[in-house]
Amino acid sequence: TASGDEPAATREFEIRQDRPWLGGHPVELWGLRCGNALLSEAVTERHVRNLDNMAAHGINLLGVYIQGSNGGWPNPEAGLNGFARDGRLKPAVAARLETLIREADARGMVVMVGLFSHRKDQAFYDEAAIRRAVEETAEFLAGRRLKNVFVDLCHEFNHPTGMDQPLLREPDGAAKKARLSEWFKAVAPDVELGVCPAAGTDTSDVYPGMEVRLIQKAMPIPAEGFVVNVE
Repeated sequence: TASGDEPAATREFEIRQDRPWLGGHPVELWGLRCGNALLSEAVTERHVRNLDNMAAHGINLLGVYIQGSNGGWPNPEAGLNGFARDGRLKPAVAARLETLIREADARGMVVMVGLFSHRKDQAFYDEAAIRRAVEETAEFLAGRRLKNVFVDLCHEFNHPTGMDQPLLREPDGAAKKARLSEWFKAVAPDVELGVCPAAGTDTSDVYPGMEVRLIQKAMPIPAEGFVVNVE
């Protein structure tokens, strides 16, 4: 329960011995990628209205993105950018994200919150803007006590044709991923995170500070770690 102006905390997602837990209990996760669930108020509401149907079919994990998921036909670049060019988290997008996370929590669901994508990374002014985006997202999740989440800091890190920001591509990928993680964890130490590599490139799916081992597409399923195939 909340006290005064403090928001109520959701159930907490944790990883214990490479297995997922929610609200202090082990949970088996079956997910659905909903990359554009934050596109507009109407689209978010449509997802909320379908959560009961999803849960009835065993889905208890949603993947949503603040920035740049594929917009689909006819314009794959038409997806949302929930960050301003200087890295500020747009308030309307933050509000939609909180609504979706809390509605998911009410149904015993977990939400993977994705931050960056090669489709919109070029909109940032510079590395300082990226750091601000990381820190503002962490502050938002921690401050609003949204705990039934884990984070994909960058989807398709090192994308060969789309990723423009040097911080989000090779070389020195392990150090760059670790830096992104350190920025986030300094603000929200209890939220688990990872970075999803671009499949078929020479960037690794492990790095110092990784807690969620994110893979995509036809990448081999590793034998170790808490592994999530996000796409």
